[in-house]
Amino acid sequence: MSNWANEIEADLNWREGELAAIKIQILTTDRVKHPVRYEALLRAITTLLYAHYEGFCRFAWDLYLDTIQRQNIKRNQCREEVIKLSLRKRFKELGGDLSADGVWSFFSNELPALINENIEFNIRLEADSNLKPMLLKKNSTDAGLSCSMVDQHELLLKTLVSRRNNIAHGQKDIIHDLTEYNKYENAALEAMYELGLSVIDCLDNQKYLKPSNPPSSS
Repeated sequence: MSNWANEIEADLNWREGELAAIKIQILTTDRVKHPVRYEALLRAITTLLYAHYEGFCRFAWDLYLDTIQRQNIKRNQCREEVIKLSLRKRFKELGGDLSADGVWSFFSNELPALINENIEFNIRLEADSNLKPMLLKKNSTDAGLSCSMVDQHELLLKTLVSRRNNIAHGQKDIIHDLTEYNKYENAALEAMYELGLSVIDCLDNQKYLKPSNPPSSS
């Protein structure tokens, strides 16, 4: 198993372990005798679920980009979406000078030089503490990673984000039981697992490279 596969597995395991620990507390709490404790635990696990959903996505994206960057490959060896992602910071800076001379200089002189440099990622994929499903999809697509589960679970993921925000802002957003909570957990974990497997697949098979740059046999 590759190092990145081990890292992905380890990160998922400790996150799932924390969620399971709170689930045990919920299952052993009598909701009739201790309704406040029961509701508080469900609110707590929902907030923690969101934290692990966002935290894992950030971890997986960073692992992916860091690993590519360590390969010391040229931008011109990579797929277009990966090249554009690596130049995002420079593109933002270019917006400050859209004069004819500035744009001409960039495309005629600077861009060809950048394309021939080793790839690096100065701006990372962010979640802005509010990882809505469309942002998860956009970030993953921009990096060339799979994200079909985002579409499949869009409503549940959007509701998870909304409920986490409501709880974080002190609103009395009640999750009624584990059956309701499990819908959010299943959606989040499926999206996380898909992202993790996509990162492993893209790194194992060097799918960040152009088709003309096949994976090395080493």
